[in-house]
Amino acid sequence: MYKTAYKFSDEVVFYFDTAGNKYVASGGSLAWRINNPGLVRSQGPRKLGSIGNYDRYAIFSHPREGRKALATWIRSKKYFNSSLKILGEHYQSETPDLFVSQLSSLSQIPPETKIQSLSKPELERLLLSIEKLCGYATTGNESFFLLPKIIAKIENGKGKEETYLIGDNIVLTKKEGIEWVQSHRLDGVIVNERSGAIHLRSRPNGYMQYLKIPDSKLFPSPGKIDTLIRTVGERKPGQCIWGFINGIDNTKEEALESAEKISKAADGEQVFSMPNDRALLAIKDALICVVLKLTLNTAIVRWAAKFFRYLLSLSEKDEAHPPVIIFAHSQGAIITEHALELLSKKEREKLIIFTFGGGSFIDPGKSHPDSHNFASAADFVCRLGSPNIRYLALQRYFGSKKGRSQQDMIHQLAEHDVLLNLDTTDPETIEVYTQQRMKHYEAEFSKLNHVTILDPDPLLRHKFCSSCYQYTVQIIINLYRQKKG
Repeated sequence: MYKTAYKFSDEVVFYFDTAGNKYVASGGSLAWRINNPGLVRSQGPRKLGSIGNYDRYAIFSHPREGRKALATWIRSKKYFNSSLKILGEHYQSETPDLFVSQLSSLSQIPPETKIQSLSKPELERLLLSIEKLCGYATTGNESFFLLPKIIAKIENGKGKEETYLIGDNIVLTKKEGIEWVQSHRLDGVIVNERSGAIHLRSRPNGYMQYLKIPDSKLFPSPGKIDTLIRTVGERKPGQCIWGFINGIDNTKEEALESAEKISKAADGEQVFSMPNDRALLAIKDALICVVLKLTLNTAIVRWAAKFFRYLLSLSEKDEAHPPVIIFAHSQGAIITEHALELLSKKEREKLIIFTFGGGSFIDPGKSHPDSHNFASAADFVCRLGSPNIRYLALQRYFGSKKGRSQQDMIHQLAEHDVLLNLDTTDPETIEVYTQQRMKHYEAEFSKLNHVTILDPDPLLRHKFCSSCYQYTVQIIINLYRQKKG
């Protein structure tokens, strides 16, 4: 629950929860940004349940609280014993008659009607009409999100630019971090010294670690890629080019064991495995994320791009031009997602990528059309990397298990949103909002063609060796070997 909020600028409002986390609301209407559908005026600290103020208006923790405040305010002695006309003087003092006319038209209540004489449905219509006239409606450009925190400052060595671990999976340079703070994308503080030096820090109630990491301990050593890539199995004439990138917290032996499973499923054919070994076990988990959950400006992603180009070159040298098929597990999918951005469109279209329990899902159009994402119904990792897609895919999975149609699932999701977001019993308002949400979910479900949820292995929920993942790997390999045959 948000405990306090304040106006930063005309377009930005900051919220803070009881744990000290910072959120930013921007875009949309003022009534939306401050959770105040009826633009109730601020009446002092914490009056009517407010948690802050935006100039003369109160800020509330949720639209529900704002609606309660509007209902309480309109029942106050000054307004409850008066007609709609006094509302015009309050909301639009220069042209009160125009406001009252619009309010009367929307609510279908005559201007002379005393508020205290309204029935419950009439009062509900009046409150909703006030909200509409105050601009409380979604416009499509609303944005409300939790700002990630600075977890650690990474000192990369003398003469090298400092980098920062943001949240649990993003690494930014100091310049990028400062830009993120200035554009309200990062919960941090910019400190300017008199000497002109600029520093990036966490907020006073935050905590930032200081880490020193030599590059030699993080990434593969320089060298020719064909001498560093690991292989299992034997190269056989006409075989597909099989590639594998393992997930987080895998030793060299564990990664090779997974690659050998792919080779065994292909009757001993050669499989190329990209080194992505567990590292720095003595350092806290946050540092492991720096190494293993990486962004575009890191060495392991550039390494993966070279790995993909090497496999493509093997296909080009072969007269049959066999397909290049990549299996990426867990964090390997995150590396793959970012490495694709370093390749040309022509190169990406030649890579057939299958992710398993991926920390990210590969979007349609990012690689070969055959590419697909698989996730066990019990695999928690995908919920972290692609939570919205994962949530909808799971809804479709469990719904189909119960014999429900996709349209039934969409309708249920829309009804859930009505209960969660609407504070009204007006049938017309509920029906309009339900139809809007159904259209939204129809569009979202159409994006799930590249995701399949698998029946889970009850014991090995995330491991690449889990039965549901290995069964799917075998099906994929059989399919492409048949095509080659």
